[in-house]
Amino acid sequence: MKQIFQNGLSANQRLQFDDDGFVLIENALGASEIDNLVSIADRLHQEHLQRGCCTPDEPFQMRDIPRLDKAFLEMVTHPIMLPLIVDAIGFNIQIRTSHMDVRPPQSPEAGEKGLGAKDSFFPWHSDGPNFGWPQINGQIPFMEVKVGYYLTDLAEHNSGAICVARGSHRESVWIERDGETIVDPDRVYEVNVRPGTAMLWRTALLHCLTPNLSPLTRKCLYFGYTHRWVRPSDYMHQPPELIENCNPIQRQLLGELGTGKANYVGDDPSIQPVSRFWRPEEEDIPLKAWAEDRGLPQKSSS
Repeated sequence: MKQIFQNGLSANQRLQFDDDGFVLIENALGASEIDNLVSIADRLHQEHLQRGCCTPDEPFQMRDIPRLDKAFLEMVTHPIMLPLIVDAIGFNIQIRTSHMDVRPPQSPEAGEKGLGAKDSFFPWHSDGPNFGWPQINGQIPFMEVKVGYYLTDLAEHNSGAICVARGSHRESVWIERDGETIVDPDRVYEVNVRPGTAMLWRTALLHCLTPNLSPLTRKCLYFGYTHRWVRPSDYMHQPPELIENCNPIQRQLLGELGTGKANYVGDDPSIQPVSRFWRPEEEDIPLKAWAEDRGLPQKSSS
């Protein structure tokens, strides 16, 4: 299937992203990309199985994945998704988190609890630090987006797909029903998609997983993008040998200065220290010029 490149969100995508909190991009990945990424995930999973770090029937996750394989690093600046990411949250951004998820088929008991119930295998939640993001009138400010790349077939109900509660980034979706407090079923969207689909979503959305009662192992990748002044959750600094082989935009998105320099508190730290993440110079954020070249809206993420 031919991949469609676009510069930024369309009007309909923007409306859905603002109202529902997510958009789906079909065929974001081509067949060869999917095959390559699946083979990498399988290799990493197999290596850890052999080391006894996990068992074949339990979920397996690795974080900070750009350091694990060049193909994962290249996903950070995926040519289809990066314009949508920058249009959504701005150019003054970096990776906050990334992870590879492998979820084997589960036993029928996994489906006995209510979807996202507190005592289920994967309760409803929104992403954030311990003790939570600050809130305004009960809602989380726009702190980050994630891109999920789905590498296996999740088209069927209860195949381990993520579920999101539409609009939960902007208003409460909890209701009382039969003496229980639950997420309004009318707001629940099960992301049943074919391999190669990507989802751009606000991580303030409540989300959970359906049980994987299919015969297939669910495999996907996630990359979370946040403002440069928010520190990453998976790493402090990437390995120097990784950064050395990055282009300026990759360096920015991996939390380094776009020049590759390490003067994080400015050129005169003993007298006038100033964080280059808090007060970046234009050379630190090459995504700004990249966005200008593509006619993307010139909003920063601050």
